[in-house]
Amino acid sequence: MLMPNRFPLYPALRLLCAVFAFAAAPAVAADPASLEIIAPAWFKPTFLDFRDDVREAAAAKKHLMLFVTQNGCPWCRKLVEVNFRDPAIVERMQKNFDAIEMNIVGDRETVWLDGSRASEKALAMKLKLRYTPTLLFFDERGSVVLRLSGYYDPQRFLVALDYVSNRDYRSEPDFQRMLQARGLSTDDRASRSETSVR
Repeated sequence: MLMPNRFPLYPALRLLCAVFAFAAAPAVAADPASLEIIAPAWFKPTFLDFRDDVREAAAAKKHLMLFVTQNGCPWCRKLVEVNFRDPAIVERMQKNFDAIEMNIVGDRETVWLDGSRASEKALAMKLKLRYTPTLLFFDERGSVVLRLSGYYDPQRFLVALDYVSNRDYRSEPDFQRMLQARGLSTDDRASRSETSVR
């Protein structure tokens, strides 16, 4: 025996809840290709043998710059689409740097400066890389002279390029002081820098 419906709005309320639940459901995942971060064509091809990469950069009188990224990283995408397309940045980078990239969660084999072998993700853990993007700048001996974690806008990024290419890290080991001396903000949640990391 069916009970009479004492609440005539109940079916309409159920339907309304179902509509809201459907509307609040997460969107269908984006195409994986749209999440891929692709380094510019002017980046140097690499086998991720850092001994060779540092040696080749030094032979060309350049510094090595490692761009540590991961697919789906919005700040990495911004670095590629804004900074790495800025004509002043591109010109300065091509003149003074060999730029290579590495995926922080990747599986490609790397050879570190001491000859040890590890996957990209294992090397990232060894180097305590926790943020993407992270940029490591190496001198001709393989020492990391500047480490930028997070996104730097083009103006501050150009200062970082000058800091490394002019070897200002020798006289001023604190990059944040260099930014302050140029009247640029050092307080940005999207970025932080570290120097003299080995």
